[in-house]
Amino acid sequence: MPLVAVLEGLPGCGKTTAIELMIRELNAEGLRAAAVDIDTAPHASILREITHTLPLENLARSMIFWAMRIMQYDVIQEMRGMDVIFMDRSWGSALAFDGYGNGVSLVFLEHIGASLAQPDIAFLFSAPLEVVRARKKSRTMQDIAFARRVEQGYAELAAEHGWILVDATQTPESVKEHCLAIIHAALAQQKLLS
Repeated sequence: MPLVAVLEGLPGCGKTTAIELMIRELNAEGLRAAAVDIDTAPHASILREITHTLPLENLARSMIFWAMRIMQYDVIQEMRGMDVIFMDRSWGSALAFDGYGNGVSLVFLEHIGASLAQPDIAFLFSAPLEVVRARKKSRTMQDIAFARRVEQGYAELAAEHGWILVDATQTPESVKEHCLAIIHAALAQQKLLS
């Protein structure tokens, strides 16, 4: 059974870079590591194109992203022979963006997400909004009030679910080393239990 680690955080916090660096290092160690995000879901490009035509607060847009998140989990179920699978965001992002950002009922969203398998490790890459907005231009971060609600949502979700906080203002190398130390410890524990 692969170790599944999810990286959550605002656009521009460095999740994708960290995943690429960790996969490269784990593969060099002889471990099989891969990444999954909503764009690896079937028909993702078509679904994403539809979301670009809808306002951020549109409920149909939120539901399309939820469908893509669910398909992301389906992709993981089909991956065989992996040691580590990284999820570039998961249900936590849907809750942060749609629940906290757009005001969609958290009870409704949590009901949808309850059937999804939980990752073994969840990281929240945390950096001030001003930092992530300077790093990456994102449609979802243009509205400052919305972005602040999402940022607050992530903080509350991390506290509620025990996500590991990562200081995403550090260098990519430092972030990678911090996360890999936790992943290696989890792999060692997993080996002991099997």
